[in-house]
Amino acid sequence: MVPSNNLFVRLSERGVLPVYWLTFSLLCVVIDYLSGPVIQFPIVYLAPISLAAWYGGRSWGLTLAFVLPLFRLAFRAIWDPPWTLLESSINATIRITVFASFAWLIDRTARQMRDLRHMHVLEAMLGVCSLCKKIRDRRADAWQPLDAYVAGHPDEFRPDVCPDCKKQTSDVFDRR
Repeated sequence: MVPSNNLFVRLSERGVLPVYWLTFSLLCVVIDYLSGPVIQFPIVYLAPISLAAWYGGRSWGLTLAFVLPLFRLAFRAIWDPPWTLLESSINATIRITVFASFAWLIDRTARQMRDLRHMHVLEAMLGVCSLCKKIRDRRADAWQPLDAYVAGHPDEFRPDVCPDCKKQTSDVFDRR
């Protein structure tokens, strides 16, 4: 796997980001609780659900999409809302459905973006003939010998020596 310079990707590989999503989710739950039963602003929950689905995958997004609305339903036991338990349950079911759909769409978009980046990497690779070792030059739409291609594209190559050749040359120089 190629190391990434993206901070979010590096952190998610270490498992740090789920702590952030859960902390952000907890903050949203606290704000929801402090706002009381009458003020309802469920769109706030979309932020941690989106982050979880994008960076953690579908399972994280769906988990938060299911759990977060249940907190509001549980707050009903503390508050004295003007609506019935049935109405609160229907509202929670609607939120779970909308949030789960949103998490699924975010995860699907993230997967497509990763696949697209992977495809661009694969398309950027050089085509090399396995028989004559000529390289396909996409700009000229022609096949060129390796030496001619390297000479014509110096910005794409840098001279280097593989570990085996280094060992062989050092052995040769050590014998002298």
